[in-house]
Parts: sequence; structure tokens; C-alpha cells
Amino acid sequence: MQTKLELYRKVTPLAGLGIWERNLVTGEVYWNTVVRQIYAVPEDFNMSLDNSLAFYHNKAAIENLLETAAKTGDPQIGQLQITAQDGRQKWVKIRVQAEFEEERCIAIYGTLEEITEQVALFHRMAEQEAQFHQAFEFAPIGMALVSLKGQWMRVNPKISEMLGYSAPELFALSFQQITHPDDLQSDLDQMQQLVNGNIGSYQMDKRYFHKDGSVIWALLYVSLVRDQNGSPLYFVSQLKDITERKHMEFERVKTLEIITAQNSRLLNFAHIVSHNLRSHGSNIQLITQLLEEETDPAEKEQLTNLLKVNARNLQETLADLNNVVDVQSSGKQTIKSLNLYDQVFKIAEVMELPLQQVDGTLVNEVDKDLWFDYDQAYLDSILLNLLTNAIKYRDPERPLLVTLKARQEGRKIILTVSDNGLGIDMTRYGDQLFGMYNTFHGNGDARGIGLFLIKSQVEVMGGHISASSSPGAGMTFTLEFN
Repeated sequence: MQTKLELYRKVTPLAGLGIWERNLVTGEVYWNTVVRQIYAVPEDFNMSLDNSLAFYHNKAAIENLLETAAKTGDPQIGQLQITAQDGRQKWVKIRVQAEFEEERCIAIYGTLEEITEQVALFHRMAEQEAQFHQAFEFAPIGMALVSLKGQWMRVNPKISEMLGYSAPELFALSFQQITHPDDLQSDLDQMQQLVNGNIGSYQMDKRYFHKDGSVIWALLYVSLVRDQNGSPLYFVSQLKDITERKHMEFERVKTLEIITAQNSRLLNFAHIVSHNLRSHGSNIQLITQLLEEETDPAEKEQLTNLLKVNARNLQETLADLNNVVDVQSSGKQTIKSLNLYDQVFKIAEVMELPLQQVDGTLVNEVDKDLWFDYDQAYLDSILLNLLTNAIKYRDPERPLLVTLKARQEGRKIILTVSDNGLGIDMTRYGDQLFGMYNTFHGNGDARGIGLFLIKSQVEVMGGHISASSSPGAGMTFTLEFN
């Protein structure tokens, strides 16, 4: 059976552990093979104390370890740099223990282990940590380490600058507490996917609450750090302030909406000009033609008076359209207080001759005291289109009757325009009634613009229009004016 010492001396080389011993009484020195390999010396190397200490860069440090162990009896350990005999630079870990007899140190012994790779790894890690620290602390964007529960673990100065909180204040908060509620669930869902391993990272535009209460937009990029076993440790979050960019985007959207609205108003205006002037022009042309053919003085006088009324209404329409032109650039309608009965009466005068030609009657049952604020040009266009529509789709089997009624409900004026014309199958065509270029009765003069224009103008002014009808039972339009 081998002694424990013999067994130890055989096993230690297998572990890369050098053992050594110096007898202070006899002067004997023992180095095992590993020690010789570390120092890179041959078998016949003179193992004197001076020769041994000469390998160490810091000779004072190794001497201090040996002296302290010999004086105190306490084990000593040190990490020191050496230059082996072959010139290679190495790091070693040396352990020193003293043996005493009658309170006198008679020997020192210990182990020697090369740790060059470990020290190099430590230095690389330290360098990487320093590099990470520099990149983290002085990054031009916000960077943070966040726990799996959302607590801020480490933040750089840019985060504090962006959000207005000092680092200690953030450490007392979770990111959930300063996230806009509309963005929180999306963020949490993606974090869970990251933890589950479904995604490697994620990016999103996200809103945070600044310490002063304002909203900060950030481009957020999140990744996850795991341990060697793959278990999640913490999140790495990078935040770039995009508040200014977002405001610019919102301004672009707002500008686009304004342009779209202006284009819509211009389209409405074009239709108003086309329809209103065409109505007046047709009436004046018809009256002029009748005047040329009429020989009865009384009839000519009546037609002349009718021509004057149409000319006056045309002048008023031109004035209203001119006002519309003046305010197009401001994006607002020309609003003024209007008496609804008077407006219906004026349009009835314009449409008097066209109604007479089809044996039609207009009944104005609007309350004479109903006043409301509205755009004159829009209202004229709406009423003219409704009456023109009634004439165009009258029932040839009976005289046309158009009735206008109005009432006030709270802050709304409800106007109904009813006729006894052809009517329409609302079940079949109801959802198409106000569509552009939709026609339903095969009328050659129909262009499918009138009802579309009416609906557009009513809704631009914040109102609503609906219709009810059935074939052969006429049509009723209900308009709500705010």
C-alpha cells in the first residue's frame, strides 16, 4: 500500500498542481514535475532559494509570503507573475504553509499552480466590462437593465435626461408605472414572447410619462440576457427619443387632413357653382324665350317681373359664392344667421317657373320664426337640389306637390322635404341613394350628383340627412341642421 504522501505526489500532476517543499534544517528542496514545467527548468536545475525567487517579477511579494508563513504559522496565498526560464510570461497561484517543531519553523511547503489563462480571461472580462461601462454610460441614447418584473436595475444618464427622473428615483419605480396605458399591454405581450423564447428581440414606438407629466415618445428596442442554462436574467432596453419626429408626423397628418378638407370644399364649391348658376341661367333663358314669344302685355309684364326676381336671386347667389371664394383659404364656411322660412320662400321664387311648367305646387309650412346659423351658399344649393330632384322624378300621372316643414328639437332644426313623385325601393337602393353618379329611374338628364352633393354639404356643416320612400309613394328627405 502506498503512503498518503506518495499517493498525493502521484495524483497532483494529474490535476496540474505543483507541490514543493524546502527543509530549513537540512537544506533539502523538493519540486514535483509540475513545478519544473511551470518554471520551464531541466531536472538538474539548481533549486536554491535565490534561483527560485529570481523567477518572480515582484520578489518582495514572494519573500513576504514565505516570511509571514514562517513567522505566524498561518497559511499564505498569492497570485504573482513570473518569467519562466524559457522567457514565457506566466501567472501563478502559490500557497505557502510552515511546519513547526518546538515552536521553531523547520520547513515550508506548498503548491504552485499556473493560472495564466484564468488571469487573461479575468482581464478580458474586466476590459469588456470597462468597454460596456463606457458604451452604457456615455451612449447617445437611453440604455437600461430591467428586471423580469419591470424594475429599473441600472440606467444611464441619457435615460434620466429623457424621462426627468434621477437614477435613484427610477430604481424606486417600475417601467409599467411610467408607461402610457395605451402602449403598456403591447409591451408586456412582447416581453412575454421574449421570455418564452418565441422571439429574439422586439422594437416598438412607445410613450412614457415624463416626470413633469408630459408625454415622451421613444423608439424602444428590447433584448433578453440569459444565464448559461438558458434561464432569463434581465432585459436590456435601448430608448431613442423620437418625440420631435412624432410631432412632425402628427403635423403632416393634420396638414393632409386640412388639404383633404379643402379639396372637398373646393369640390363642393365647384358643384354649387355648376348647379346654382345652371338653375338661375336656365330660368332666365326660359323666361327670356317666353318674353320673345309673348304678345299679351299683361303676361309680358308678369314675365318681366319674374325675370327681375330671378336676376335679383342670381345676384345674391353670386355674392354668396364670392364669399365662399374669400374664405376657402381659411378652411371655414361663411356662417350667418338665416331665417329658414325666408330661405325657402326665396328658393320657391327661383323655382316658380319650373314648377309651373310641370303643374307643380310648393307648400312652405316652415315656421316663420325659425332662425339658425348656416352657410348661405350651402343652404341655397341644398334646397335647389332637393326641389330640382323632386321635379326631375315627379310622377307623370298626377300633379307634383312638394311640402317643406320644419321644427326645432333642442339645438337642432329638423327640415322635411316631401313630394308625391315616383318614389324608390329603399330596400333595394337605400344604401346607394346618396352615392356619386348613382341614378335609378333611367332619366336621361340625371347625372347622379345632386343627392351626393346634398349629403356632402349637410355633413360638412355637422348635420345629417336621411330618406324614406317606397315605389309610387313619393320621397321624404329629413335634414338635421345643428
